[in-house]
Amino acid sequence: MRLTVAQLLAAAVLAAVPAAAPAAPAPVAPAKDNSPIEKIRKALDEVGDMNYQNKSLNDVINDLKAKQIQVIIDPMVYQFGFNPHQPTITISLKQVKLKDGLQAALAPCNLKCGLIKEGLFISTEEGVITRQLRQRVSVDCDGTAFASAAKQLAADNGVNIIVDPRLGEKANKAITIKLEDVPLESAIRLMAEVADLGTVRMGNVLFITTMERAEKLRPDSDGPTKGNNQIFPFPVPFDIPDGPVPFPGGPPVIGVPGVILPAPGGGIGGGEAVPPPPAAPQPAPAPAAPAVQPAPVREKPLESEKTAPAAPRNR
Repeated sequence: MRLTVAQLLAAAVLAAVPAAAPAAPAPVAPAKDNSPIEKIRKALDEVGDMNYQNKSLNDVINDLKAKQIQVIIDPMVYQFGFNPHQPTITISLKQVKLKDGLQAALAPCNLKCGLIKEGLFISTEEGVITRQLRQRVSVDCDGTAFASAAKQLAADNGVNIIVDPRLGEKANKAITIKLEDVPLESAIRLMAEVADLGTVRMGNVLFITTMERAEKLRPDSDGPTKGNNQIFPFPVPFDIPDGPVPFPGGPPVIGVPGVILPAPGGGIGGGEAVPPPPAAPQPAPAPAAPAVQPAPVREKPLESEKTAPAAPRNR
């Protein structure tokens, strides 16, 4: 069999090209590491029976600790006479999510609970909302889609941030903004402003929509949360001891064992010392009455003091 010149050239080219190696398998994306707050979410979503008969809040919290749930109680609730050792909880629930059963257990105490990045926060309803939306966060977006950045903030801090699905591609507008240690609500409002979007608060939900819809909703919405000095900024042990906790920089609150006031000047154990208020001026003492000197004692009467002889009577 004769080979043509073209066939010989084709055979030479094929021989020069190395055989293609089999395609390597695509690398498997590493599994997303569960964050502490995500683990708490899963624990709170577990379904089971909840039965407490004349139990205290401390008993309930000890059960939560066994599930690796960090619990933080707003110490301000103790100033309303709340006692975590008092048996005030009696509930019997079948096949209920742990988070729903916990809300039912807290209801007789007029308390609520909500997720924050440190754990499960227990306070009044307004206290929970304020603590959630005023968590300190840092943001560093460089051409990041707004919806992605908002979703990440919500996931990392346990808050409800809803992006209006009617926004479409407007929600994915790239934003560039850097913030350090600001309240979460302030961060979301500024991020939305950069994306030409509006923000309204409805209870514990931040709703992101167009500027026009935000203005229409504003009369029926809640205003921005206010800084509340009564919300304790640091975790406090839920098991309040019988005596005051020694803590440098702040005396214990009168009548509230174990709760520490912030040090003068702000913060706990820090800040510039503030001198005590000057004492009220005291009235000048009245001058003392002069002492009365006793009359000198005379051993013999004076001539002028001698008694004259009585005159004789006429008969």
